[in-house]
Amino acid sequence: MSSVDLSVEIAGIKMQNPIMPASGCFGNAEEFAQLEGMNLKKLGTLVSKGTTLKPQEGSKQPRIWETPSGMINCIGLENPGVEVMISEKIPFMAQFGVPVIINVSGSKYSDYGEMAKRLDRVKGVSALEINISCPNIDGGRIPFGCDPKIAANVVSAVRGETNLPLIIKLTPNVTDIVSIAQAIEAVGANVISMINTLKGVFIYKGKIIQGGLSGPAIKPVALNLISQVAQAVKIPIIGMGGISMLQDIFDFFSVGASAVAIGTANFKDPLIMMKLINELESYCQTHQLGNLDALKQKIKLKGGR
Repeated sequence: MSSVDLSVEIAGIKMQNPIMPASGCFGNAEEFAQLEGMNLKKLGTLVSKGTTLKPQEGSKQPRIWETPSGMINCIGLENPGVEVMISEKIPFMAQFGVPVIINVSGSKYSDYGEMAKRLDRVKGVSALEINISCPNIDGGRIPFGCDPKIAANVVSAVRGETNLPLIIKLTPNVTDIVSIAQAIEAVGANVISMINTLKGVFIYKGKIIQGGLSGPAIKPVALNLISQVAQAVKIPIIGMGGISMLQDIFDFFSVGASAVAIGTANFKDPLIMMKLINELESYCQTHQLGNLDALKQKIKLKGGR
């Protein structure tokens, strides 16, 4: 048994370590569970693919485009809908004994509220991650997460239907992310996850296709925005954006993240989270750090390793 305690508790979500998959980059864990060397029981949490009220087919191909330092995706929230999530996907994810976070997306306030209502009493759900990067049909298709008042309205709609911890996933495609973070904190958000993808385009057969840029290219942006938000709110932050090595995790801790999510790196190395958990534990053992707080204190005092 390890002498290192990597556990962290965020808004009542008890995690055995601070490493989890980012939504949209790990499916609902079904394919990854079949990989040799993968042990889903070792993750901090499992996070579902983005889920909508009704099934969605997603965008036409091509939907993923590699860039020199990441990738652009325009999947279009392909998913089977919340009822299939409840009847099939959640029971599968819950069997591994780690907290299960369900990511939900909508195009109307009522979509978010209805999904929260349906998921509220589902066995095995530990928290909801609310994706507010989606276009708001009720508000002229301005993304929910681009305006403090609109973002707060989404959180209020969800909070009215559930007592589950609410993790709000913020978009970086704004001019003032701090005001949005403060607005959602004020109406009941328990955790912030950030950042979602940056807007980008790729050219395919002469056609301009817009999507979300992720991977190492966006790490400096993520660190910058997290550092701003961490100084302005009291709720914890799950950091993400280009994490692929142990030093990246240290960097995210140094700017205020309490835990981290791994996204694009899963496509390059499907076992990356297993490796990072082992490396994090080994580092703490080597440096005689008994728990995660001791590690974070070392990072704060020493500036990384």
